[in-house]
Amino acid sequence: MKDRIIQLLNSEGLSASKFADIIGVQRSSMSHILSGRNNPSLDFIQKIIRSFPHISGDWLISGSGEMSKNSGTASLFQELIKEEEPVPYQSAQPPRLKKDVPDTPKSKDEEMPNLDMSAFVSGKKIEKVVVFYSDKTFKEYNPA
Repeated sequence: MKDRIIQLLNSEGLSASKFADIIGVQRSSMSHILSGRNNPSLDFIQKIIRSFPHISGDWLISGSGEMSKNSGTASLFQELIKEEEPVPYQSAQPPRLKKDVPDTPKSKDEEMPNLDMSAFVSGKKIEKVVVFYSDKTFKEYNPA
């Protein structure tokens, strides 16, 4: 299998370190495999197949068949058969932006409206309200 990995490196024009970076393994493990110290693990082989989908898994594992999945089997009309990508609809007019909606509150009163909190919880006052957003940020509001 080491020889097939070397053949893959040569055909892709990659160094061992660049290949290791592409498939997501440590460079030292790549070096150990190429030197014959270690055999590639199942995870290592799967990473190669995921990173290079045009490489035949049968060829990589057992050496049977062709290296490339589609070598020699390309149709003469392959370019004609390809589906054309749809052109997205584009309006002749640029999109209008709403100008009447402010991006940020203009005053502190708009930021934190004064509500009678006693109607919600009797005898207790709110010290702080924290709002957590989906982008892992938050905003703290302290009632005046």
